[in-house]
Amino acid sequence: MEQWKKVIIPIVLLFVSMLLDGLIVALFYEHLAVSFGFMSPRLMVLVVIILGFHLDPRHMYILTIIFGFIYDSYFSGILGIYMAGLTLVAYFVIQLRRIFDANFVIMILMSVIMLTFLEFFVFGIYRAIDLTALTTQNFLATRLSASLVFNTISAVILVYPIKYSIQLINAKTKEKSDKSKSRISYR
Repeated sequence: MEQWKKVIIPIVLLFVSMLLDGLIVALFYEHLAVSFGFMSPRLMVLVVIILGFHLDPRHMYILTIIFGFIYDSYFSGILGIYMAGLTLVAYFVIQLRRIFDANFVIMILMSVIMLTFLEFFVFGIYRAIDLTALTTQNFLATRLSASLVFNTISAVILVYPIKYSIQLINAKTKEKSDKSKSRISYR
């Protein structure tokens, strides 16, 4: 019974965060355009980063490929950019979780680094296929800086609730496996 939670809760978190990305832009578009640039919400990327610290790598790669495809078809219209970008973000987080523990400061720093990587990745592909007229300096000044401010504040707010929901799943699964191990040892 607990196995379905490992699948459903990450899917729900990713789906809700993807919809919130679009909803925030639709409802607060004029408020997101501030004096130092446009703040692009990337809540789904934050969820991918947090889930990357706690989920099985195979499960994480499958989720990022599927939700990257949905994100591409829902937001960008060019299939493959966010699918590849989110999968790379998940790969880097999974590799770095071997080195770092999943504490609050590490998750915030990892969010800033991975959001910067993803924004540069998407911008680089857009520049390579000539879909944007922004120069690198304009991108840094108007898009990246404002997006990092917004998403860092979002990460500070969202890290604990998302981490708690994932740890709740892992704790119940670990508790169940510990009970089964204790039964085996007494037999």
